[in-house]
Amino acid sequence: MPRLRRYTNPAPVLLAMFLYVVVVLGPLLGRSLLVLVPVFIAGIGAFLAMRWLMRESFRAGRDLPETGELRYGFAGHEIHAFVAADGAVWLRARDVRGILDLQRSDARMAQAYPEGWRRAHPGSAAWFVSPETVRRHWGGSTRPEVNRFLHWLDRELVPLCRARAAAEAAARANGNPAQEKRRAAEGYFVRFWRGEHGLGHVFAAGAALATVAWQMYSFDPDPMAVTLHYRRYAFILLVALAAGTLLAAWWGVGAWRSARRWLAADRSLLVGAVVAMAGMTLLGSAFDRLGSLDRNMTLFTLATIAADAGPKPAVRVEPDGRLRLSGEMGFGTTNRVRAALARDPGIREIELDSPGGNAMEGFALAALVRDRGLNTRVRANCASACVLVFAGGWERVAEPGARFGLHRSGVDWRKDGAVSATDLRMAAWFRERGVGEEIIGRVLATPFHDLWEPGYGEVLASGLANSRGDTRGSS
Repeated sequence: MPRLRRYTNPAPVLLAMFLYVVVVLGPLLGRSLLVLVPVFIAGIGAFLAMRWLMRESFRAGRDLPETGELRYGFAGHEIHAFVAADGAVWLRARDVRGILDLQRSDARMAQAYPEGWRRAHPGSAAWFVSPETVRRHWGGSTRPEVNRFLHWLDRELVPLCRARAAAEAAARANGNPAQEKRRAAEGYFVRFWRGEHGLGHVFAAGAALATVAWQMYSFDPDPMAVTLHYRRYAFILLVALAAGTLLAAWWGVGAWRSARRWLAADRSLLVGAVVAMAGMTLLGSAFDRLGSLDRNMTLFTLATIAADAGPKPAVRVEPDGRLRLSGEMGFGTTNRVRAALARDPGIREIELDSPGGNAMEGFALAALVRDRGLNTRVRANCASACVLVFAGGWERVAEPGARFGLHRSGVDWRKDGAVSATDLRMAAWFRERGVGEEIIGRVLATPFHDLWEPGYGEVLASGLANSRGDTRGSS
């Protein structure tokens, strides 16, 4: 009677299941099928990823130098073996099962051969089998490949295992200064990168990194302090981003390699898969962070700020004593205005003509205008962060030709519909300055890439401007 072979190719089965969902269940489910199909495809992708993970771990993750196992080859197959303290040779059971095509489970074989099929290694949870058990179970086989394996086992593998074990024991006794020196030079980070730590240690290191990252992410500096020392702040963020990316990549690779070793030792598939996926996810996140910092600052933006090469508005004092600000409000804007006010303490009004700019500069300059009790005036255009500054004025003059543009902040703009902490701060600022709730609601409902331009009457009625400015003049 021909032996039944295991069916290992899942593609036809998955294709049949997909066709069943589409053809049979499609007419019954109607539009609900549009929900099930992506879920089904995602499930197939997850299954294939898990299958690849298992194969990769079995192929490359079974090299366990810390367990003392040695790798051998037979007819294109790999088999791992080690010599116990009492001189007994033990073979990795999974390797033997694969070579001899054993259908029974390890638990069942352990019941049949309790002394020869067991978890024999103190540092590994894998199943091992003794050469004597292999001879007992397969000794009467008529299959040529089985007899060749038994002959190779007796004549080559077992004697070679014992000879190599004796040589390694002698080498350890004599010591290897070069290897010991290299091992001593390898610090904690190198050993973690190689995956030589256990999963408990990996979890602890990941928790420590997550705590540090959370503390950094939750750090919300005062805009005035940032704008005062923006170059230093940008440099610190660049260093933090580079260090965070390297640490995330280091942890991700170490977690992946530790999970491979865990799976190779026949331990919990669920635990190993979770850690491996966590390592892959964090590694991908690390490289994503390399191109985009928290919120909306990219590496290029931070480098530009650190070099003080960003856009800055023109700030000058007019003959009538007004301070006029025109242009994009990049980092350094508040410092320029502060310096102008220091040179001319008698300035009482600031005229704004700006398309907006950095939100931190907007908040900082708005607070400076409020604290100095300055009046604000708009004759032409004032949008985005410029409106924050305008709202900080004591008397807010909107000339008849003034145009205002408002929208949500650019922080987390990729999360469509989400209101960020910056948006909430902007809403609180407008409320503090007496702006009506209707206009605040319109601002929070306008996406970052759009621009809402209220009419002149709405600007006055909402309290955003408290003076019509029908005639030119300064206060």
